[in-house]
Formats: sequence, structure tokens, C-alpha cells
Amino acid sequence: MAVLPIMNEQSWEQTWKPVPLAESPSLRMSRRRQSGFSLIELLVVIAIAMILMAMASPLVLNVVNTYRLRTAGADYANLMQTARMRAVQDDQYYPVWINAGVPPAAPNSNACVDLNANGACDWGAGGVAEPAVAFHSTVQIQAFQAPVAPNLANLRGQYLPNTCGVNGACVDVNPNVWGPTFGPRGLPCQATAAAGGTCTFLSNTPGINGAGTPLPTAFETYLQNIQTGAWEAVTVSPAGRVRVWSYNTTTLTWTALN
Repeated sequence: MAVLPIMNEQSWEQTWKPVPLAESPSLRMSRRRQSGFSLIELLVVIAIAMILMAMASPLVLNVVNTYRLRTAGADYANLMQTARMRAVQDDQYYPVWINAGVPPAAPNSNACVDLNANGACDWGAGGVAEPAVAFHSTVQIQAFQAPVAPNLANLRGQYLPNTCGVNGACVDVNPNVWGPTFGPRGLPCQATAAAGGTCTFLSNTPGINGAGTPLPTAFETYLQNIQTGAWEAVTVSPAGRVRVWSYNTTTLTWTALN
């Protein structure tokens, strides 16, 4: 006959221990539900994020507009170099044709090298596909013959010879009415016509800086972001050096970018 073990009170308590409340599944689920965020906390976080975005937006827009102006200045400077190299390669002068202000409707551009000498920028339709640049709509080339860019005397004092004195008096700036022009030697020149004429390295008409003739020729092109009012300039010295400049509204001076 089998004998059943006798369980005393002490062994019963050791065998049947109650489950602690801390290990209860229902309690763990309750704690998980209580570990999230309240609606008020979420609203506070969203409000702080919106305030930070509002503070950062002007800075971001300013960076974007600065980038657009920088890109336009670099593209235009590269176009000038293209005109210079093509003039040397083809042994003839080439003008850079400028569309000041808002460019004409597509497919036209802000500026181009007028290879076929028709006084327009062609993109291949019925003519030659000419080297050209098209800026963002916020960037424009301003008036070539009647510039409104600030402190041009400071600009000319930096890229023209030191012996020129105030406002570049020993050089004729922008004597052409259509835009910068490069001759067969790769130097800036004044042409008698946009095409079919002659292009001399000494000017035969006064430039916009009021100097006399005949003098070496230099060119200035002024770019502006119409949203921020920021300015850049692309200059060509009498020696043919192309440089890009940015106007500092704090110091009221021009700073070279290349």
C-alpha cells in the first residue's frame, strides 16, 4: 500500500506561494499604457517645433537666394571664358549678348555668345545652338549701359590698374551697347557693330565711366537677386581676366569671389 507524504504547514507555504503583484501580466500591460505622452505634451512639442521652423525659415531662404546668385555669377563668368576661347579659336571677335532684366520667354536665355551674329540667343531652332546661360527667375542682369549697382568706384579700384585713379579713368568701361566682346587675341575690344564690323582693343567712343578715347577696354556686368536685393558683378580687365565680385552691404565694398 502506497503511503502518501504528510505535508506540514511549513511545506505547504513553500509550495504554494502567491504570484507577486509586480509580476502580474495585467499590471505590466497597465504600465505600458501609462508610458506614452499626454496630449498636452504633444501639443507643447509641436508648438516648439513650429517656433523653431519660423525662426529658421528666413535663414534658409537667405541661403537659397545667395546660392542662386552665386550660381548665376559663376555660370556667367564661365560663359565669358567660352566667348574668349571661341574668339581665339575662330580668329574673329564674338560678343556676349545680354538680355537685361527678365529674360524673354523660353527657350531664350539671360545671355549667350552670339556666334551667328544675328543679335539674339539661339538654341538651335533655325540656327546655331549657341553657348548660353539661363538663371533662376529671381536673378537678373541689370542695365549694362546705365548701371545702378552700388559703389562702382570701389569695384573699379580693385580690378583696374592702380594707375587709373578714381573710377578707372585710364580705361573705357562698357563702350559697347550690347555686352562684352572679345577679339581674336582673347582680349576685350570695342566693336563697330555686333557683327560684320571691326573690333579694336582701344576704344573709339567713351565708356560709362566717363573716360576719354582711345583707351584700353574693360567690361562690367551687374547681377542682382530681385528678392533680396543682393548684388554681384562680373568684370573683364583690359588684360582679359574674368572675375566675380560680391557686394557687402555691411562694409559697402566689393569682395572678389575668385
